[in-house]
Amino acid sequence: MPGHAHVVGAGPAGWAAARQLARAGWSVDLHAGEAHHPYNRVEVSKSLLAGTATAADHGLGAVPDGVTLHLGDRIVVTRGHLTRAATGEELSGPIILATGAIPRTVPSLADAHVLRTADDASRLRETLGGGGRGVDVVGAGVLGMEAAGSLTDAGQRVRVHDVAPEIMSRMLPDGAAAWLRGVHERRGVDFALGAEPQLDGDAVTVAAIGIRPDTELAEQLGLEVADGVVVDELGRTSRPGIYAVGDCAKLRVGDCLRRDEDLASARASGIRGATGVLVDAGETEAPGAHAPAPARRWSVQAGLRVTTVGEVVGTGTEPGAGAEHIVVVSEAEEFESVVVRDGLVIGAVAVAKRPNPRGIAAAVGHPWDR
Repeated sequence: MPGHAHVVGAGPAGWAAARQLARAGWSVDLHAGEAHHPYNRVEVSKSLLAGTATAADHGLGAVPDGVTLHLGDRIVVTRGHLTRAATGEELSGPIILATGAIPRTVPSLADAHVLRTADDASRLRETLGGGGRGVDVVGAGVLGMEAAGSLTDAGQRVRVHDVAPEIMSRMLPDGAAAWLRGVHERRGVDFALGAEPQLDGDAVTVAAIGIRPDTELAEQLGLEVADGVVVDELGRTSRPGIYAVGDCAKLRVGDCLRRDEDLASARASGIRGATGVLVDAGETEAPGAHAPAPARRWSVQAGLRVTTVGEVVGTGTEPGAGAEHIVVVSEAEEFESVVVRDGLVIGAVAVAKRPNPRGIAAAVGHPWDR
C-alpha cells in the first residue's frame, strides 16, 4: 500500500521528491518555508533581481495530486522529532529534508543585502529605487557575477570586489574567467580584485560570498553532517527513515563526499531521495550501481550561458597535476576550451548565447586529438 511522507523544503529538490512520490501513489505533505508558491530559485539573481519577472512567473508547476502544500510552514525540532512550529504536530513516517542552503556572511557585511530568495531580490530592488547610488557586489563567484549582470541590465552602476585575483575561480580556469570578465567590463562593470574590498559608503552593498548547506535541523536531529547532511546514493542519512536531498545534502561516493550545486543536480537528488523512500518501503527495487556522471555546472550572465563539464578548475596549478587548459574558440561572444590530462579530456568550458554551441562538452572522457 502506498504510504505517506513529509518533505521539508520546497525548492527544486524538494519539489522533485514530492512529485516523484506522488507519481508512485503516495500522499505527501510538502512544507515550504517561504510564502511563495515553489519557484525556480536560480532566477533570484537574474530576472527576479532585474524586475522583469515575479516568483509566480517561474513557478515549478501545479501542485501534483496527492501533495498538500503548506506555505510559510516553519519546521522545528522538539524533543528529538520534527514538528510544525505553528501547530506542534509531529511529522511521522518517512521524512525528506530539502532545506537547501543559506548565504554565507561575515561581520563586516552584516548589513549588506544577500540574494537567496525572491523576497531578497525584491528588497534589493526597493532599496535601489530609481538608481544612481551605485552597487558594490562583494564576491566574484557565480552568484556575484550573475547579480552584477542583472544589476547592469537594470541600469545600475556596478563594481565587483573579491580577494581572489580573478572571477569565478571555483568554476572556471583562469583563461576562461579572464575572457568572461572582459565581457562584463565591456558592459560597464568595474572590478576591484586581488585585495580586501574598499567599499563606497554611498553605494548599496550586496554580499555574494557563497552559500553553506542549511543543516540546522539535521544537526539537532543528530544526523551525520560534514559540510552537508551525509547521504548515500538514495538520499539515506545516518538515521533510518530520514533522507536528505539538494543543496543541504552531501553524497558519499566511495571514500569521498560530493555536493553539486546546480539545478539539474538538485532535481536528480530529489528523485533519488524519493526512490530511496520507495525502496525502503519495499515498493520498488534499488537501482543498479552506476558511476556518477561528470560534474556539470552552468550559469547565465551578461546574456550568455556558461557551462562546464568535468574537471575544469584546480587541475593545472598543483605540482604534478599535469593538466593543460586548451582554448578552442575565443571570439567576442563565444568561448570554448578543454582541460586535457595524459591525452584525455577531463573537462570542458562553453560560453555562448546558446549552450554548448559546438558540442565541446561531448569531448569529456575522450582522447584529445585536435
